[in-house]
Amino acid sequence: MVTEKDTIRCESVFNEDHTHRFLWKRVWNKEKPLAAVIMLNPCMADNILMDTTTYLVVNNVARLEEYGGVIVVNLYSKLTSKLNFRWNSDEDLNAAVNDSYIRKAAEDCKIIIAAWGKSGETNQRIAERIGQVMEVLGGLEEKIYLISDGVRTGLHPLTPSIRAEWILEHLEVQESAVVPPHGPAPAGS
Repeated sequence: MVTEKDTIRCESVFNEDHTHRFLWKRVWNKEKPLAAVIMLNPCMADNILMDTTTYLVVNNVARLEEYGGVIVVNLYSKLTSKLNFRWNSDEDLNAAVNDSYIRKAAEDCKIIIAAWGKSGETNQRIAERIGQVMEVLGGLEEKIYLISDGVRTGLHPLTPSIRAEWILEHLEVQESAVVPPHGPAPAGS
C-alpha cells in the first residue's frame, strides 16, 4: 500500500465586500513555473470551494506536467455566474485595479493562457475589453497561448471537447489585432 500526501497552497484576492475577485491561485509544486489563465469573469470559487471551471483549469494545467500551479485572473472582476451587460456598466463589472492583477500574474508566470472562449466574437463590449487586456499584456505576447481541441482554437475550459485535455496554440498578435494561431505549442515551451 502506498500513501501519497500533497499540499496545495491556495490564495484568493477579493475586494472588501466580496463582490469582485482579482486573483485565484493554486500551487502544488513550488519548484515548477506557474501558468496564468485569463478567463471571462469569476464565479464563486474561493480558497476552499471550486466551481466546475476552476476544477477543469487546475486539472488541465496539472496534466500539462510542466507547471506547478496556476493563477486565474479574469477580463471582468465581478463575481457573477453570468455577466449582465444590459444593466451593468463596465465600471460595475470590472474594478479598475483588476488590470494590475492581470499584468502581475502574466509577468509572474511562464505562460499565459487566454481562456475567455469565443465571447469576444459575439459581444462588442467583450471584444473591446479583450483589446484593453491585450494592451495590458503588451510586451508579453510571446507567452500567450489559446486552448484548442486540435480543430477549433480559442476555446473556453468548459468546452466539452477539451475538458480532459488541452492543446495549446500560440496566439499571434499583429498591430493590435489578434490573428489565428500558427500551430501547436512546441514541446517544453
